[in-house]
Parts: sequence; C-alpha cells; structure tokens
Amino acid sequence: MNLITRNTTYRDPLTLFEDVFGDVFSRQSYGLGESPSVTRARLDVVEKPETFEVKVDLPGVKKDDIQVDIQGNRVAISAQMQSSKERKDGERLLYAERYTASYARSFELPQEIDEAHADARYENGVLQLLLPKKATTANKRLAIK
Repeated sequence: MNLITRNTTYRDPLTLFEDVFGDVFSRQSYGLGESPSVTRARLDVVEKPETFEVKVDLPGVKKDDIQVDIQGNRVAISAQMQSSKERKDGERLLYAERYTASYARSFELPQEIDEAHADARYENGVLQLLLPKKATTANKRLAIK
C-alpha cells in the first residue's frame, strides 16, 4: 500500500471548495461572444415632499463612466468599470490582472421627475441624485354640451 503524506494543516472544507472552484464560477470568457455580467447596483430612495433623493453604490467607477437617463417617472442608471494592475520586480513582470464590471439599475417612481432641475453628484463610490417632482396639474372638469 502506497501512502502519500503531506505536512498540511486542517482547512475548512468550504474554504477549500472556494480555492478550487471559486475562480471558475466567476471567470468570464471574453472573445467568445459573451459579455461581462451586469451587477444590480444597490440603491436607497427617499421620498420628500418636493423631491426624491436616491443614493446608488457604484464602487470603483469613474464619474465619466456613469449614465443616468430620466423619462417621466422612470430612472435608468448604468455604469462600467475597468481596472488593471501589474506587479513588477525590476523588468520582469510577475503578475498582471484586468477586471471589468458593469452596473445597471432602473426603477419607476410614484411621480414624474422634473428633468430640467435634477441634480447628480458622485463621490467616494456613491452616486447621489436629487430628483425634483414635476408639478402636477389640477384635473379640469369638462362641461358637457
């Protein structure tokens, strides 16, 4: 009977599973017609008497890579992030990694938005939208002739 012994310490089976298969499940196959997965951006919406305040988490995204579209009471937010890092030892490249991510979220609010007065700010990975409510017009009763 052949026994192979190794000098190993106990490892949690879940950690071992993640070490072996974790990268396989998150890997994307670019160049084969597949696009990177889109992550649903996390957000908070607070309604105030005159506005809606929206906070959206978009970590690692540059301000120029965020798009916000407003149409009536529908808001659509999308963003793309790309990063790369290299680790060199002198002239010899030891490690290189590239990462891309896409975030998207769309939702409807209970009232139409006044797009002309909407405001957006992005700081520390959080997009903040101040969306004023469009003034509602009173219903007009028609006289029947």
